[in-house]
Amino acid sequence: MAEVIIMPKLGFNMSEGKLVRWYKQEGEPLKKGEPVFSIETDKTAIDIEATLDGVFRKKFIEEGDSVEVTLPIAIIGTADENIDTLIADVNRQLNKEESVAPAAKAEAPATATVPADAAPTAATVAAGNTVGGFLRITPRARRVAKENGLSITNLQVNGTGYDGGICEKDILAYLTSNKQKISPVAKKMAEEQNISLDGLQGTGSGGKIMKQDILGSMPPSVGTVAVAAAVDAADGPMTSDGKVILEETPYSGIRKVIGDRLSLSKFTAPHLYFTQKVNLEQLLDIRSQINKAQTKKTSVTDYIAKATIKTLQKFPEMNSALIGDKLVKYKYVNLGIAVAAPTGLIVPVVRKADKLSVVEISVESSMLFEKARSGGLAPSDYNGGTFTISNLGMFGIENFTAIINPPEAGILSISATKDEPFVEVDKDGCKSITIKPMMNITLSVDHRIIDGLLAAQFVTEVKRLLENPIELLI
Repeated sequence: MAEVIIMPKLGFNMSEGKLVRWYKQEGEPLKKGEPVFSIETDKTAIDIEATLDGVFRKKFIEEGDSVEVTLPIAIIGTADENIDTLIADVNRQLNKEESVAPAAKAEAPATATVPADAAPTAATVAAGNTVGGFLRITPRARRVAKENGLSITNLQVNGTGYDGGICEKDILAYLTSNKQKISPVAKKMAEEQNISLDGLQGTGSGGKIMKQDILGSMPPSVGTVAVAAAVDAADGPMTSDGKVILEETPYSGIRKVIGDRLSLSKFTAPHLYFTQKVNLEQLLDIRSQINKAQTKKTSVTDYIAKATIKTLQKFPEMNSALIGDKLVKYKYVNLGIAVAAPTGLIVPVVRKADKLSVVEISVESSMLFEKARSGGLAPSDYNGGTFTISNLGMFGIENFTAIINPPEAGILSISATKDEPFVEVDKDGCKSITIKPMMNITLSVDHRIIDGLLAAQFVTEVKRLLENPIELLI
């Protein structure tokens, strides 16, 4: 029996999913457990597997489309069963907001008229594009229409998709056929001088409106000023204050989710910052000895992680969160370690890290980093952190402050190690200047949860452990 595949809800705050890849095409067989498609969540891309054997019969969205969670996106069934009724039901669900009144269908004109050089506005829905009072249009086509100011319920487009449905290419063809051709300079001049393009005949190729056509509709003195103001527009589209735009991309997907979360953190949690300078001479020496003695090489981040974990155990109030109107203190340390992935910054979580040695932390985190860079993290790999560290030392950053990963109480930012002058005091109290490998660490805390004294004690203890690294190994 055929089964409808829905857009899964993989997180509490997930309201829609973006399909990034179909692994199967219509008509191809599949087996239970095989990946069918991949979706982009707020953290990474996740493969979704088939729950039964069968044939991939029908897909309702294309790669790049975003739909609300729990909406149907495909059908799996046997090769010969009739799924027409199921397809009609799915189409109604996907297009429930585009219900078309019978009167509107009856009054649909044969063509649509679009004003020159204006965002195309259509007339009414063609009766051939509806079934049972619902408009047949793919999510991607709906999105393109919305981005270009087209009214879905007043759109006269001939659909070339399944059973006459409207596809993205139909919307793009409509836009192309109804778009007034005009050069960037001419468009800029017309906008600045409030010149209507209605009835204006272009002298360029294919009737394209050129600069001279705009000048011909102005008084000579005004035209001279307009030319000077519009010269830079020849390089491409411009902002209202004269900056030439190289490229525009939608603020969406993971980038938007990260931005929204960090904005919420920054403007909800009052951040307080504490910085210490750490002498890594002993730590680098011990690390070198350990790496010579074993195959698995440890990184400086592994020792910083262990120092952070031991400090969280000493000050458990830091391993906490403000959830609603309750302060929650956690039993174990689930340490998040920020890493750059192809889709943006992500924070894999080493669970129960307080149970692990430095080498075990190194093994676990290395595996998570590899999965992050290949886009293979599962939700369980990046959810459930209780505290985070962010290391930008490998990029040569000498000092920075990190935004807390909500709802955690704090985050520790790690900067680059640099050789710097260092005042050394011998056993007799004599001072001398030497060169030492120094590193800045900065603790950001949520001041609603953590007082300044506790934060100062915490960052000072991390410094002490890093400067006495033998304690990290016992």
